[in-house]
Amino acid sequence: MNARKHQIIEAAMRCFARKGFHATSIQEIVDELGMAKGSIYFYFKGKEELLLAVIWHFVEQMMAELAVLPDERQLGPREQFRLQLVRHFEYFQNNWDFLMMLMQEPQANIGQEQKSKLLHELRHRLLMWKRQYIVAIYGEAAAAYGRDGAHLLSGMLNEVMHTCLLEKRKMKGERVGDYLLERLDDVMAGFAGRGSAPLMDEEETKRGLDGEYGAALREFVRTVEQSGPEELAPERRSDLLEAAGRLIEEIGQPIPDRILARSLYAYLKALCLPAWRARLEAAGAMLKLEP
Repeated sequence: MNARKHQIIEAAMRCFARKGFHATSIQEIVDELGMAKGSIYFYFKGKEELLLAVIWHFVEQMMAELAVLPDERQLGPREQFRLQLVRHFEYFQNNWDFLMMLMQEPQANIGQEQKSKLLHELRHRLLMWKRQYIVAIYGEAAAAYGRDGAHLLSGMLNEVMHTCLLEKRKMKGERVGDYLLERLDDVMAGFAGRGSAPLMDEEETKRGLDGEYGAALREFVRTVEQSGPEELAPERRSDLLEAAGRLIEEIGQPIPDRILARSLYAYLKALCLPAWRARLEAAGAMLKLEP
């Protein structure tokens, strides 16, 4: 992302958290940065578009907290998951004011469709992230109850978060992470002990996480596949298809590696024909891979 655009989004997030969306003016946001008011319109058409960018930024930052850090790769799945739960909860606590603004202040129909899609995707990714670790921790025998366990863990975590938010109570992330994993142990032991049928449909986990984003990329792949040797050399065509396939696979992960995704996207842009660039960039814009 362009550095100045990133600064504007960060400043807007601080202003919205302090005063609310409606009470914050564009002038206050630019004053926070010490820039001319007209400059902001080079990046955003208005405050509504800026709010959507802020929400997307908030979600991206939250998802980044769930990635496995380099010094955590040698750890087992249980400890990795515990550390991610701690970071997830602490990110939530560190952004209380912004979350309260989103909960309490009506924003009419500002970007309602985009917000709805984003929140639906976020919920799905968080559930699949939890399910992935449940299977890694408790083994393939627990896979049938993976979605049930993920939903119950989400319910516990969400209630703790809402209680902290509404009662303005602070909790230590380490304590919350340990507690939730202990309760998850109890839940999964109960599933194994009773042997009752799962409530949630595990078939849902087989559906792709990439949604319309993956559809846009698959359309690009079809274009490449239909190209003839007079348009594209075989080696270049093969490289394009391989990179596009890797990108579709990566965005289908519960927590995609953004660095890898952006690298693959940049490689695709460098290789694709000029006539295909608009289609590829449209997919990149949807995935927030464009600078």
